[in-house]
Amino acid sequence: MQSLKFLFIASLVAPFGLLPLRWSQAIGSRLGLLLIKYNRKRAHIIRCNLKACFPEKSEAEREKLLLENASETGKWFLESAYVWFGNPNYLCKRVSVRNPEILETAHQQKRGVVIVLPHLGNWELINFYVPQQYPFAAMYKPISSPGLENIIFKARSRVGTKMFSTNIKGVRQALKGMRKNNVLAVLSDHLPTKEAGVYAPFFGQPALTGKLTQALVNSNQSEVVLSTIIRKPKGQGFEIIFHRIEGMHTEDNIAAATALNAAIEKSILLAPEQYQWVYRRFASPPEGAPDIYA
Repeated sequence: MQSLKFLFIASLVAPFGLLPLRWSQAIGSRLGLLLIKYNRKRAHIIRCNLKACFPEKSEAEREKLLLENASETGKWFLESAYVWFGNPNYLCKRVSVRNPEILETAHQQKRGVVIVLPHLGNWELINFYVPQQYPFAAMYKPISSPGLENIIFKARSRVGTKMFSTNIKGVRQALKGMRKNNVLAVLSDHLPTKEAGVYAPFFGQPALTGKLTQALVNSNQSEVVLSTIIRKPKGQGFEIIFHRIEGMHTEDNIAAATALNAAIEKSILLAPEQYQWVYRRFASPPEGAPDIYA
C-alpha cells in the first residue's frame, strides 16, 4: 500500500519536471503554504524547533520564518521531478560553485574526503556535481517502501554516485572507497540511535549526534569539508558552497560532535528558511530533559 501511494505521488510530481524551474518552484511554493496551513502536526514540529533554536526571535519573526520554510519545502518537493526523473544536464547548468578549491585541495591529500551535507536547500544536487569531478559515493538510510527505495536509489546513482547504506556492509564499502581516495557524502544531521550517538550542542540545545561521520573521518585520517547547497531566488538555480571544518580529527566523541554541529549551524544560518525544520532533531533528549515536542 505504501509503495502504491508513493508511485501515485511520483506520477503526479514527474510532469513538473517538464516545466521551467521557475514555474515549478512558484507552484511548489504555493503548495507548501497550502499544506502547512492544514497540517497542524508538521507546523507544530517546525514551531518547536524554531523556538528552541532561535529563542532570541519574537513569535512573529518565527511565524514568518515558518511560512518561508513551508514555501521553500514546497519548492524542494517539486524539484524532485528534476532530480529523480529529469535530464541531469538541466540542473547541472543551473548550479554555481563557491570555494571549489577547498574540495580540490582536500582531495589532493589522497586520504579520502568526507563531505558533511545538511538537509538544506536541495542537498540532492551533490549527486549531480561531485561525480563529474571526483570518484564519489554517498551514505543513505534505507527506506521501508521498496518502490520509493528503488526510485531514489536509481535517481541518486544515475550520474555515477555509488550509494552505500548506513549498515555494517555499507560502512565497510565506504571505508574501502576512502582508502582509494574517494569522496563520500554523509547527511550528518540525522537523528541516530542512542548507541550510535552522543549529546552535543546544536543551536544551544543538547542534540543526539551520530558518531558515524567522526568514525569515517578518523578511519583514514581523511579530510572533511562542509557542503551547503542553497536555492537561489526566482528560479535562478542553486549554489554549492564548500567550507572547511575544524576539530573533527579527534578521538573525543563529544568534541567531534560539537565541531560537527557547529559546522552545520554555520551552514543553516546562510539560509535558515531552507532547512528541513520539520525533522524532529531533538526527539531523543537526555535523561531528565523535557521533550520540546510534547
